[in-house]
Amino acid sequence: MRWSPGNRRAQLTYILLICITALYYLHLTFLASGPTKFDPSYGRLGETTPSSKVAVATFLCENYVGDENAVDNYFVGARTLHYQLKIAAETKMLREDIPFLVVVTRAVSQENRERLVRDGATVVVVDDVKLPWWVKTGVKKWKDQFTKLRIFEMVEYERILFIDSDTLITHPIDGIFSSPLIQHSSSTLSNLTHQIKNDEALLPAHYLFAARSDNALAGERDHAYPPISTSTVFSAGFWLAAPSNEMFIYLMSVMQHWKRFDPFTMEQSLLNYAFRREGPMPWRELDPIWSATWPNQADWEAGVVSLHEKWWVVGPDDLREKWRAAKGEMEAYFDGRG
Repeated sequence: MRWSPGNRRAQLTYILLICITALYYLHLTFLASGPTKFDPSYGRLGETTPSSKVAVATFLCENYVGDENAVDNYFVGARTLHYQLKIAAETKMLREDIPFLVVVTRAVSQENRERLVRDGATVVVVDDVKLPWWVKTGVKKWKDQFTKLRIFEMVEYERILFIDSDTLITHPIDGIFSSPLIQHSSSTLSNLTHQIKNDEALLPAHYLFAARSDNALAGERDHAYPPISTSTVFSAGFWLAAPSNEMFIYLMSVMQHWKRFDPFTMEQSLLNYAFRREGPMPWRELDPIWSATWPNQADWEAGVVSLHEKWWVVGPDDLREKWRAAKGEMEAYFDGRG
């Protein structure tokens, strides 16, 4: 029967369908019954050693700013980050066997991929992560940010440190892999049955996810060093994880549930949900020496190893100049090589 405002029967049918749909989602989200699912043999991890295979990675997607001739600042940032991590004398990693991965979507131009390879970076092309209808924000590049979660599928590495490309490196960073916090995986807290949701994929028995509290909640640019730990929200611009196919499957399953997390901050919200402090896989807090958001002079003087900011548009003038100097050194180095 054709619906119209004056057709009462059609209206009631329409309302009934809405109610049935709402009850279905309510059941999936809140009322899924049965014993808690957990398998202690599923998704187990080993401990790492100083010779374990590890990597540092960043992410690059399509340039959404301006026209085709506009500067792709994140591409420039990725090149500068590679230079700092692998070439610059004062900041390059001490372990030469640790690769720098640039995880790129298929929309990144072949020209940019080839430039990164010539620089010496390891370019990893990945498929987009398919998103459900409800996961969207007003940010143009929102759909791409979840694709960086494919890092969890890179199980050929035992640990991967993710760093956003807009980062200034001040000292060698590979010492982070030697931290006992990183070498030893965590056991999922299967006793927190009220936090384990049966409508999500099975949780892995072991996991490793460590990050830094976001200084946006500790005074922003005016934060002290060491900053006050928020212990609730971490920044997704710097994190270290153990790749795991089981973990990737779990993260993808979370996205299938409407409003399970707030998509406004994209993959950061998903990760903060999956590794929530009160949940069965609470995230670990890295020492503040490793990274800072909203970086300031106190961070620099303390020797914080990585300073995360969109340096081409914002940040303290003296620190912006240091990033521009690193960028200039990178360009001079590769221009000299031809």
